[in-house]
Parts: sequence; C-alpha cells; structure tokens
Amino acid sequence: MNGFGSNLALALYLIGIIAFLFNGGQNLIMLVISLELLLLSVGILLVNLSYNFDDLVGSNLTLLILPLAGCESAVALALLVAFYPLRGSILLS
Repeated sequence: MNGFGSNLALALYLIGIIAFLFNGGQNLIMLVISLELLLLSVGILLVNLSYNFDDLVGSNLTLLILPLAGCESAVALALLVAFYPLRGSILLS
C-alpha cells in the first residue's frame, strides 16, 4: 500500500481535529475551515484506498463527499454573513 496518501490524510485529519478542538468555539471561520479540512482528508483517504485496492467505490464516494463539503461551507459562510451584523463580530464568546 502507498503510505504517502494515507500519511497525508492522517496529517490533515489531525490538523483539522486539533484546530477544531483547540479553537474553543471562538472563531466561526476557523471552525468552518477545520471542518473543511476534515472532509478533505477523508476524501484523500478514500481516493488513496480506492487506488490501492483497484476499486472505484472510494472514488465515487469522494465525488459525493466533496460537493457536500462545498455546500456545507457555503451555508456556514452565509450564516456567518447573517450573524455578523447582529453581533458585530464573528467570535462566539
């Protein structure tokens, strides 16, 4: 098995988890970016495993995950645009 794709996905996943947990719910943009990073790392891992096992299921599943991640990001940023005039900042505290 190719270790580079798995290691890259693991590193991105850990960075996303650390950014999500240690943000403390303070910055909404950081939360959205860390969620995007988590979904991207899962997509990279699925494509890598699909390539290693010579199966298209992982690639097809990635084609479903990535647009959903983009929609999640668009909805979160739209909520952020609506949230900012009410509070005057993007901090949750």
